[in-house]
Amino acid sequence: MLYNLSLKNIKKSFKDYAIYFVTLILGVCIFYLFNSMDSQTAILEVTSRQSEMIDLLERILSYISVFVSFILGFLIIYASRFLIKKRNKEFGVYMTLGMSKRKISLLLLIETFIIGLISLAFGLLLGIVLSQITSIFVANLFEANMSKFTFNFSKTALFKTILYFGIIYFIVMIFNTIIINKNKLIDLLQASKKQEKIRIKSSMISVILFFISVLMLGSAYYMVTAGVNDLLKYDVSILLVPILLGTIGTILFFYSVAGMSLKIISKCHNLYSKKLNTFVFKQINSKINTMVISISIICLMLFFTLCLLTSAFTIKDYFNNSINTYAPVDYQIISINQNIRVTEFLEDTFVKENTKDNLIVSEYYDENFDYAKSLGKVYEQIKQEYSYIQFDSPVLIMSEADYNKLARLLKIDTVSIQDDEYAIVSNYNTDIYESVLKSNSTMIIFNHELKPYKKLINGFVNISGNPANLGFFVVSDQIIEKDHLKYEILSGNYNSKDQRIIDKLEEKVKKFHTEETLIKDTRYEIEISAAGLTAIITFIGLYLGIIFLISSSAILALKELSDCIDDKKKYKILRQIGADEKEINKALFMQTFIFFMMPLSIAVIHTIFGLKFCEWILKSLGITSILNGSYMTFIFLILIYGIYFIITYLCSKNIIRERI
Repeated sequence: MLYNLSLKNIKKSFKDYAIYFVTLILGVCIFYLFNSMDSQTAILEVTSRQSEMIDLLERILSYISVFVSFILGFLIIYASRFLIKKRNKEFGVYMTLGMSKRKISLLLLIETFIIGLISLAFGLLLGIVLSQITSIFVANLFEANMSKFTFNFSKTALFKTILYFGIIYFIVMIFNTIIINKNKLIDLLQASKKQEKIRIKSSMISVILFFISVLMLGSAYYMVTAGVNDLLKYDVSILLVPILLGTIGTILFFYSVAGMSLKIISKCHNLYSKKLNTFVFKQINSKINTMVISISIICLMLFFTLCLLTSAFTIKDYFNNSINTYAPVDYQIISINQNIRVTEFLEDTFVKENTKDNLIVSEYYDENFDYAKSLGKVYEQIKQEYSYIQFDSPVLIMSEADYNKLARLLKIDTVSIQDDEYAIVSNYNTDIYESVLKSNSTMIIFNHELKPYKKLINGFVNISGNPANLGFFVVSDQIIEKDHLKYEILSGNYNSKDQRIIDKLEEKVKKFHTEETLIKDTRYEIEISAAGLTAIITFIGLYLGIIFLISSSAILALKELSDCIDDKKKYKILRQIGADEKEINKALFMQTFIFFMMPLSIAVIHTIFGLKFCEWILKSLGITSILNGSYMTFIFLILIYGIYFIITYLCSKNIIRERI
């Protein structure tokens, strides 16, 4: 009997379970999707180096899944509380008819089990389908061979998902049983008459707290934007200051708004008195009053999500496009010991037959010319702003002829200087040497006094995945003292597209003089490292970002639905005083829209300044704009947040239509 009653209850309340179902299905889907890397990569032809990066990614995602399971567990318990609250009167009727609390608990347990089973099935099905698309995404990141692509399924992810969600559902069942056993019959029957307590806040205190919150948020915004250089002069832990200011400022902002917003809006008579606006604004004010901490946490979660997703998408796009720019040749060998000549590598017959564009250039040093000397008149200023630079390290120097030959091979800007000039080549933290050129500082290099070339040259010598050249100097060939050789650099390309030949060449580059007197780099290795870093950042960003977005949206949705259950009598009164259904629905839509937009709008403001800080951090990788990443984040936000908003509105409309 209980089983049949459970099925009837689920069918009858399916619309009310919509948010619960969507949250469970999305949670299961995302959990499976990000734990199915083993099956997604098993079908790909990857090298041992690629395999290592993928294994690392799998381990990191596995650890994060434990944290995610706690978030989803809390979310499901929160959602279960809403469902129990909605059915309090129903449970009271059951008890009146003679059903014991034990049977009601058993009924709820069966319903939870059935809902969990259905959600698990649909979530896994959706996750398995989406994991096929993710396989293509992973293959694209690692440039793996997809010729053997087939439908893939992860037994590990399936087992892990069932285990984790089984534990969560079991805890939910216990939680529901405790709630039912604690409730008294009178409380269940009169649940709809109980309202959340709203503490009246003093207008004066609210105004004071509002200005304090604005001051705290403004200080946090300044510290991570215009004052970021001053901030980071201290220990990294100083970043806790703007984080704490932003967190406390957000809580105080919503607390103060809850106390004064209605009074301010009520002064605007044309807006406040129009149609059902009075009812809408009072409802919104009531919601904020009863969940100041919750809405503040949701706002901060949305802020974290927006920054995380935008940064992840930006880094992904950047690394996908940066390899061609910063690693334009297939291999590079740098000798740091004059007893080993890079020309020996080219003596190998196989290398000679399968490489082209081979070029050897030299870098020199002047023991009297270090980074401190190279900064000229702005040394003291730069020393204070960039304390991490080793100012006593020698600056590398190249001859004009060598640099121009290498520049043509690397497809970067060449330079034409006079005998009494020096040029600076840099692509990392270029502001440093831009200020040197602006100061028109002369330099003493190899006992020659030189004046600056007209502009900074955007370039590099060593291939990498991102800008890494703080700066080196180019001078006339006649000035170079050849006995001050620092590095000998061999750069070249493979002339074969055959992967077997390329693999053999890669192996020869690695094995060439294994002593620590050589630096070896290949475009392929850089690509793998960049792909691994990109994959890790992208997957972590997506995993946490989507989970936080789902959690924030679900909590807002459940709060709105819970309030609609409490406010059914209010909507009945609106109908009795003459409000038609269209006006009521419009008022409900506006109420839901404003409620969803409040934490999001503040989160967006936080994000504007937060992304400025992210942009400052990402600048060290050569990323100058995060605009492209924000487009993808906006799509995810609209998709998930929008789905929850629409479902919440439709379910709320269904609730207020029910007869009391």
